[in-house]
Amino acid sequence: FMPDKYETQGSVLVSSVVVPIMYETTAQGGVGAYQTFKNTQAGVMTSDVILNRVADAVKDRRLAFFEPGQNLLQALRSMVSKGDIEVIPDRQTEFLHVRMKTEHAADAEVLIDAFLRSYEAVVRTDEIRAIDDRLARLEAQRRTLEEQMRRQRARIRERVEEYGTEQLTPRQEIALQQVATLKQEQISIGVQRMQMEARVQAKEEQLNEPLTAEDIADQIQMRVENDPTIVALRQDIRRYEQIIRDGQATMLDTNPEMQRRRQILADLQEELEKQRQEATERYEKIALADVRRSRQAELEALKSELNRLITYEEKIIAQLEEQDESTIRIGRTQLDIDDLREQFENSRQIYNEITRRIEELNIERDRQPRISIGSWARSVSAEGKKKKLVAAAPFGGLAAGMALAFLLAKLDRRVHTPDDVARRVGVRIIGTTTGPEHVSRKLLGRQLVDDYQTIRANLGLLDGDGETKMLVITSPGMGDGKSTLAVNLATSFARSGRKTLLIDGDLRKPDIAGMLNLSAGHRGIQDYLFGIDLQKTLYPVEGMPLFVLASDDRNIQDAFELLSLPDTAARMRKLRDEFDYIIIDTPPALAFADAMVWAKMADGVIMTSFVGHTSQTEMKQATKRLQEIKANIIGTVVNNVKTSHSYRRYGYGYGYHYSAKKHPKRPAHKTKKSKALLLSEVAESAEQ
Repeated sequence: FMPDKYETQGSVLVSSVVVPIMYETTAQGGVGAYQTFKNTQAGVMTSDVILNRVADAVKDRRLAFFEPGQNLLQALRSMVSKGDIEVIPDRQTEFLHVRMKTEHAADAEVLIDAFLRSYEAVVRTDEIRAIDDRLARLEAQRRTLEEQMRRQRARIRERVEEYGTEQLTPRQEIALQQVATLKQEQISIGVQRMQMEARVQAKEEQLNEPLTAEDIADQIQMRVENDPTIVALRQDIRRYEQIIRDGQATMLDTNPEMQRRRQILADLQEELEKQRQEATERYEKIALADVRRSRQAELEALKSELNRLITYEEKIIAQLEEQDESTIRIGRTQLDIDDLREQFENSRQIYNEITRRIEELNIERDRQPRISIGSWARSVSAEGKKKKLVAAAPFGGLAAGMALAFLLAKLDRRVHTPDDVARRVGVRIIGTTTGPEHVSRKLLGRQLVDDYQTIRANLGLLDGDGETKMLVITSPGMGDGKSTLAVNLATSFARSGRKTLLIDGDLRKPDIAGMLNLSAGHRGIQDYLFGIDLQKTLYPVEGMPLFVLASDDRNIQDAFELLSLPDTAARMRKLRDEFDYIIIDTPPALAFADAMVWAKMADGVIMTSFVGHTSQTEMKQATKRLQEIKANIIGTVVNNVKTSHSYRRYGYGYGYHYSAKKHPKRPAHKTKKSKALLLSEVAESAEQ
């Protein structure tokens, strides 16, 4: 007798989309990058870091796989190397499976759960450490920016202190006015200079004219008064009179300095009189020569005044040049202040962004981790066990069969009735569709119409404000009937007179074109998202206001990147103005992140499930994923239900007295492969 073998498996969920808490965008990555990440994590799960933690976790459990005193780390390495413990990335879902085949199912569950806990703890620690590292770098950048902003403020203050304000435009206007005033002054002085030049010329001509006695007398007096010595003495007297007047404001008359100044003034006045007498005597003796010298002095005075005017004019010109330079300097200073202010504002914006990012990272510590426990370890009989049970004795076989049936019933987590979804998953039921094996062929079309009328009516009741126009149809996994629901729901809306758009959003496995027998080579959703005009991409369905944006097998690997283009959300919003309803068929929610992106853009999400196929666990996981991104989950439609479980159970079956027992349920795997039942193939009269 060979001991029974069990396959024990636990799973880790590796999310392809990281949903932040503080903002709406999601971390993006291509499918290839995501698969690489999962493969890397599979390697991490069997690394010494995890194995050490596992060894510590099970060292006191006395598991059947280890000998007393054995080095658990070496033993775990050996089990991984031999394939006794396998970590398998599931390419069709987001799961990493940890799997063992052994005779000791309970011990295997303990060991695999230890792997799951250890891996989750290490990953979470690494995530926190990564956040801490980013926080440290951001804090360093923030400190650098603080110092940079301090220097920028100091430079702005330095420039402002020169003029006392940041707004130098008024100063520049004043400077321009001063330039205009100086130019007017320059013109005025130029006129005076020309007049003085004319006087000098006239005086020079006068020197050549003969003198009369009267001229001599006048010139004697004039020369005396204009004698340089006398003129200088008069100037000195006036200067000292001014000095004395200025000194009276600060000194008493008895002050020695004041007395000295008065004495100097008296001496100057005495000297003036003396010089006048001497000059008169001198000019009397040489009257003619004196007159000539007087006239010559007058000429020199005019020339001196002319030189003064020329000097003043040159000064005005220099002031004009200086004022021009000042005006230019003010303008340049204003530009410098503006540049510095712009640099400061840029630094402040970066500083504020870094501060916001630091706050977000502190909050992000509490977000849902990217890696979480998908399912704890559980064991099922390995292949070959059924053969041993059949070969057992009759009574033993009966007992084993009953035990196996009980075990399988316990392990069977599939959806069997709408109540399974409502009670165990917690999602609102908005409708059901009846499986073809549960109703007679002649009633099938009518039943199908009724099912979708009920779904449509319930959606109308739930949409109280009429704003739910764009609906995403998704499912936990493949084979749950989402594409059939999308096509039929769009057809039902269109037949009710609503202008409806059906979008094949499953860019990786497009089905809509094939289901509706659309012609090959048509344009579709990829072309529209790349900017092609909407009217060139639509496919109208004859006989009803239904239009299709189909998809093909182009850009399969770049599907997520295409949906993440900056213009995608804006182009989808434009469709709301063109149609009454927009129905979007997406990939399964647990298979790829595309469904999450579509769900963020839509007004609501309808999740499908298929009786006998959809797992309740997967339904919960898909619901959780949608809730994490704050998608509006309207409810679920349960497909392939019995008429007794239908939301139209008293519909057209009532009166014909058919029974679900007459139509026994076929195995679930056969139902999955059955041809899709489309409303477009049902006569429209069935809806009347």
